[in-house]
Amino acid sequence: MTPETVEPGMVLARLARLAERALLRVELTLPQYRMLSVLASATASSASRVAWMLSVKPATVTAVMDGLVGGGYVRREPDPTDRRKVTHTITHGGRQLLAAGNTEIRRSLDRLSEHLEPAHAEQAMAGLLLWTEALTKARQAEWAAREGAQRGECR
Repeated sequence: MTPETVEPGMVLARLARLAERALLRVELTLPQYRMLSVLASATASSASRVAWMLSVKPATVTAVMDGLVGGGYVRREPDPTDRRKVTHTITHGGRQLLAAGNTEIRRSLDRLSEHLEPAHAEQAMAGLLLWTEALTKARQAEWAAREGAQRGECR
């Protein structure tokens, strides 16, 4: 198999399924995990920002967030700068659940990497980290541009 013959979509789908199975061990769904991950990277986020970061509709965020708030994993609070809005903040319990999910995903990847040479396993993890960095930076840049456009700023 060469890099040219690999179908990235299939690889991503298989890795997503691996993550879903791992998260089920801590009773966490992939959408919940994704939202907790976004909230853990910010002090507080509006539903529209979370939706933007995850490329989903705000209604999707609200539905999943309701369950996280009900479970005590996320706190809804009035936005200090705009009383018409609310922000979402991950709680200590939410951070613990996220950490447990990360542990399970890591265990699944470690078991999978046993089928690789050690150097290749390290390269695979390094590649995941690079893709994560690229995705995060791209989303942050898009959000900043969107916010700037809404304020009438030019770039």
